[in-house]
Amino acid sequence: MNQDLPDILGSLDKRFLAYLDADGEMLLGTVRRLRLYTVALLDGSITPPAVVEDWSDFYHLLPAFVAEYAPLWVADLEGAAELLDGPGGHALLAAGDVAYLLAVEPVLDRYPDIRTDPRL
Repeated sequence: MNQDLPDILGSLDKRFLAYLDADGEMLLGTVRRLRLYTVALLDGSITPPAVVEDWSDFYHLLPAFVAEYAPLWVADLEGAAELLDGPGGHALLAAGDVAYLLAVEPVLDRYPDIRTDPRL
């Protein structure tokens, strides 16, 4: 794990630091919420513009989560994820969005293990 998560989020907006615990790790509740929105986007029960209205922090926190906890190959998929560039104008997910979210979902699922096992 990278020790830069507080720096990354704090440089974007100091209020994002509220999503971190005292150790500078994402709160489990935050990761659960990221997963909820990821799954909802994938199953089509919410659209990217609806996420902006409901919890726009998702679009900052998800890439920060990926940078901190996901394998590099997952981060490499971000470039093709159009929803991260301007989610307000994309009602549907593009193929790159789906690939990115599908890659992120299992990492979100493993987060409790990642936090407790320093080898991951």
